[in-house]
Amino acid sequence: MKLLDLALNAIIVLGATVFLAYVGFFYFDFGLFMTLPTNIVDIFLRNGALQYVGLGFAIAALIAKRPVGREIKRQDAGNWS
Repeated sequence: MKLLDLALNAIIVLGATVFLAYVGFFYFDFGLFMTLPTNIVDIFLRNGALQYVGLGFAIAALIAKRPVGREIKRQDAGNWS
C-alpha cells in the first residue's frame, strides 16, 4: 500500500507540473515550457488536451489518496497490536 501511495504522489506531482506548465506558458509567459527546448515544447503545444489530462490525473490521484491513506493507517494500527 505504501508503494501505491508513493505512485499516487508521483502522479500528483507529474499532473500538476504539466497543468501548471500550460498555465504559466499561456497566461504568464514563464514556467517550464519557457525553459525547455522548443522541439519538446512543440509536442506539448500541438496537443493542448494534455493540460486537461494532467489536471484529471492529479485530481484522480488526490481523490484516490484518501482511501489509500486510511488503509495504510488501518494496517499500521493492526501491526501495533
